[in-house]
Amino acid sequence: MKKITLLLFSLFVTIPFFGQTYSTGTITLTTGYSAKIDITSTLVTLTLIGPSTDWLGISFNSTQMDDIGNDVVLFDGINMSDRTFDGQGIVPPLDAVQNWSVSSNTIATGVRTVVATRARDTGDSNDYVFSASVQSLNLVWAHRAGSLSIGYHGGGNCGATVVNFSLGAAEFNVESFKLYPNPAKGFTSIELPLSINSALIKIYDNLGRVVRNETITRDKNKINIVDLKTGSYLVVVRTDYGNATKTLIIE
Repeated sequence: MKKITLLLFSLFVTIPFFGQTYSTGTITLTTGYSAKIDITSTLVTLTLIGPSTDWLGISFNSTQMDDIGNDVVLFDGINMSDRTFDGQGIVPPLDAVQNWSVSSNTIATGVRTVVATRARDTGDSNDYVFSASVQSLNLVWAHRAGSLSIGYHGGGNCGATVVNFSLGAAEFNVESFKLYPNPAKGFTSIELPLSINSALIKIYDNLGRVVRNETITRDKNKINIVDLKTGSYLVVVRTDYGNATKTLIIE
């Protein structure tokens, strides 16, 4: 029992409880199209909001589309593709490695909100390395009115801007999410706060073994535990803004 107690204690003390996020806040790129970039020490979260009928694109550390080799991402309604500029008027070719992962893609009254994440430093020479600090960043953006097919964006549907990152004060603590039902049998759900779009969930048994390792969102938050034995488990919720833990009892 002492070994188990010490192991669970080490899990608590080695998982950071609070995190710092650097954010641009919501940036209005043009009428009806905005972006937001959030950075932690390990992760970048990109949020694009624009017409559901348009592909949406943004390039990091660029001032023009002639910045050949610079990192650019394009969203076609399904995928956020990793690309690099290859010159004015040329569709940016796909990178060999695709590092962005779409975590949320919703449409309401013709407006799309897409959220995607990748590592802050992917180790890929084609990808811009974001700095987790107060900084400024040049962006180039574009969208193609009325078409999700990647191609020429059309006159007037592109531009450049400079954004500033500031330190976010968001906190995430043990009271910020709800675990229900608890005690549970068959399944349990995790309700994330409104400010959190997704989280990595790890469930540990009393021997410190990971028995569940999956990502949830606010819409898809049910976790299947039908094969787990009766007992007490440690649930760790990892987010961009910090981590939290709760105890789950399985009947």
